[in-house]
Amino acid sequence: MITITALMKASENHADDLAKAIKEYAPKFLKDPGCKMYKVVKRIDNPNLFLFYEQYENDEALKYHSSAPHFKEMFVAMKPFLDGNPEIYMYTEI
Repeated sequence: MITITALMKASENHADDLAKAIKEYAPKFLKDPGCKMYKVVKRIDNPNLFLFYEQYENDEALKYHSSAPHFKEMFVAMKPFLDGNPEIYMYTEI
């Protein structure tokens, strides 16, 4: 199992725009082969910060995820509303 976290920050006054783009595309990832979890949450004390929490069965599922058309489309849709680059971390179970 591979777990990914990604922290993304919305640019000032664009948290709602970023949330809208995420809500449009996120459900598509749950249909991808090998995707076990895809959840996005927003910080209570800073609504400009979004945390993605994703789990994939294996490397093949992760490769599919990152090459899926909706993955690329989502980043195009989110880019105008992001402040900086996402912080992405990958984990494996111990």
